[in-house]
Amino acid sequence: MSASPTLAVCIPTYKRPDQLVRCVRSVIKSAGSREIPIHLADDSCDETNLSAIAELQREYPHVHHHRNPVNLGIDRNILHSVDLCTSRHAWIMGEDDRMTPEALETVLRVLAGGDRPFVYVNYASVDEDLSLVLRERSLPLEVDREESAEDFLAAHAWSAGFIGACVVDMERWRGVKPAPYVGTWFAHVGAIMESLRGRKVYLIAKPLVLNRCGAPGAFTWASSTFDVLGGWRRMVDQLRAFYPAGVCDRAAASFVRAHGIGTIPFFAYLRAGGALDRESWERFVRNGPYPAASRAAAWAMAGLDQRLFQAAAWGLGAVRRRRKRRITGY
Repeated sequence: MSASPTLAVCIPTYKRPDQLVRCVRSVIKSAGSREIPIHLADDSCDETNLSAIAELQREYPHVHHHRNPVNLGIDRNILHSVDLCTSRHAWIMGEDDRMTPEALETVLRVLAGGDRPFVYVNYASVDEDLSLVLRERSLPLEVDREESAEDFLAAHAWSAGFIGACVVDMERWRGVKPAPYVGTWFAHVGAIMESLRGRKVYLIAKPLVLNRCGAPGAFTWASSTFDVLGGWRRMVDQLRAFYPAGVCDRAAASFVRAHGIGTIPFFAYLRAGGALDRESWERFVRNGPYPAASRAAAWAMAGLDQRLFQAAAWGLGAVRRRRKRRITGY
């Protein structure tokens, strides 16, 4: 049997070979007897991943290793991983995330059900060692549904910032020039939404991917946090050429609301992670689009010992861990 012409999995990878192996093995397990191409866009520019990928290729001959001659960076390598796809649809996956066993069967069934210019795949957020579910569903969907691209952009596209949520139609993808979105940290979302104007989005309600993250509600981009936060708005601004202003305004607001950006707990998480200090407050918060009370609280937090916030985050995490559903096998 030849490799699937319908769907391939595209994984941009950098220098986390142990996570990459676990991710790819979850894809192989989900594939079962199906022969699903797996394209690895390797941005390490060294030998970090070579032995791990060779091991995976011995286990599953449909693992294709594409070694970048120069480092492309996050945005460009995500885009590059999709460009490598030779199937009709590409499912993007992060190198440290996991597919559930029923994931590929479910998506293939959806793709067989009609024209699907973009499929959004719901996902669960889990802790760093994949033992606890921190959030059961990114979007609170109970059943699959379709909605217009405008409605998706306005209310739900923020959730597609996680690349594992994205199954793209390659014909439509190739009709977009994504360069204007590069550098926003969300170039894939910009390219997807530009390709979808006037079309429908299919949303899968059941979580089929485990999104590995550090702590609930916290960003984990460390020194790049504020650039990432501003990047969403920059990406949305590029989409104003294709979508009404009101839709783009709502898209920017929904991202802020979904992540609690600008709230006092949000700044406390940033202080615990080291992304907030007096220098970053001066550069990004002082004149930023945040409530005055939150800016003042952030200033005070930036002057306090980071260890206080780390201890508080650990304590809160311990309480949450006792209440969360445990998982195994990943």
